[in-house]
Amino acid sequence: MQSQIALCRVMTERGVIVFYMQQRFIQHTDYTDCARACGDNGTCRRLILFFAGWGMDASVFLALSKPGYDILLVYDYRDNDFDESVLDGYDEICVLAWSLGVWHADRFISSHSDLPITRTVAVNGTLCPINDSLGIPPRIYDLTSVLPDERALAKFYRRICGGQGAMEQLMPVMPRRPLDELRDELLAVRSRIPADGSTDTSNWDEIYLSDNDLIFPFENMKRAWESAGARVRVLAGAHHAVDFAGFLTAAFVDKDLVSGRFASAASSYEREAEVQREVAETLLDSARTALSGTGLSVLEIGSGTGVLTKLYQPMLSGARISLWDLAPAPLPATQDNTIGIKACDAEIELRRLPASSVDILFSSSTIQWFNSPRRFIRDVVRVLSPGGRAFISCYIDGTIPQLAMLPGASSMHYPQLDDVLQSLDGAGCDTFSREFTLSFGSAAEALAHMRATGVNSIARKAMSVADTRRLMRMLEVDGKAILTFNTLFIIIRKHG
Repeated sequence: MQSQIALCRVMTERGVIVFYMQQRFIQHTDYTDCARACGDNGTCRRLILFFAGWGMDASVFLALSKPGYDILLVYDYRDNDFDESVLDGYDEICVLAWSLGVWHADRFISSHSDLPITRTVAVNGTLCPINDSLGIPPRIYDLTSVLPDERALAKFYRRICGGQGAMEQLMPVMPRRPLDELRDELLAVRSRIPADGSTDTSNWDEIYLSDNDLIFPFENMKRAWESAGARVRVLAGAHHAVDFAGFLTAAFVDKDLVSGRFASAASSYEREAEVQREVAETLLDSARTALSGTGLSVLEIGSGTGVLTKLYQPMLSGARISLWDLAPAPLPATQDNTIGIKACDAEIELRRLPASSVDILFSSSTIQWFNSPRRFIRDVVRVLSPGGRAFISCYIDGTIPQLAMLPGASSMHYPQLDDVLQSLDGAGCDTFSREFTLSFGSAAEALAHMRATGVNSIARKAMSVADTRRLMRMLEVDGKAILTFNTLFIIIRKHG
């Protein structure tokens, strides 16, 4: 269902008209279909907050959708205020920002640390958007703000899309805003953006830069995001060459789909999860000395069918064990331990735990399914008790790389955690990585294994026959098919 209202003027109780950025819902989700993702905690309400670029309005993006999420479009930056009341009741908020929306989104994220923001994605913009070396050169920006007539505006739209043909494809519906409003928007943005803006990229999980951008010069964007390192990804094309409809499929995790696929694979998971078992055993080897106490508070995130739980529980005595998963399996307690099982989205639920309330935290082969593993790691440190430890493993770049090689593939966006792990506040961290491989007699057997363990795709649309055949050819080498799992192990110890 699409909302027909645009929130730009709100009458207060005192009769005062308050002006806001334009905010419009372009998708509302029927959350009765999403209960599985939060189990006994009720329905999780998720939002994608999309800060669009200059000159846009809702008509350009009305076709956007993402299962399990509402989408709220923000545009028209003549005013810098935001009507926060529309965010009430959301359990998770993801931020997507494009062009001049990146700077406004960055300020919003920094000033709203109380909101449940997880994944943040910036596209073709910078934190110094009007700057000779880090953004749009001021001379070009000022010339654009003159905007003499509709012909000049049409030329701008062609430039951002990469030509007339691309514009017709990417913007089948054109913005419907008057010229004087667009001029005022550029002037208002110019007046509030400092010449020497921030270059702190820590608010952003992923950054996408187009290599033929005629608005934000590509080299300027690369300099602006240099400190983001591996979080930066390069796209081919122009400023608005991004197909945002397809982009939403891969950029944010479809948690209802993940929950459903792992739940349907539960009966075969124990039998097939050979690599996951090896990863769990490696993780436990790092944790043995931490499990010697009695009465420990233990939290496992992503417990699934209990592959890791069954390894560490016999080593505990009198422990209070909490098992969280989107689709948890029932597991009995042993060794006078107690077990509480919760069906929940752990990425959201961890924020609700009190600080210093967990002695040991485990998470094996799970957080690559989160929207923001970076923010999750920071929350782990917060909930650990002084001296508490966390033992975490996740798959990283290099895992089944053939999936990313398919044309238009919705491949996993594996965590980029180096900068976060090197700068944890109040904790020390050690890491190591290992590569695990599985060999199959054929590519068909390899694909069957992926389905049996729930890791076959992050997209709802089934892989085409052509792509399936292409993937099978890439997997097979010398008559065998190899699946590679590149795994990062993280050991955190909170000071105190």
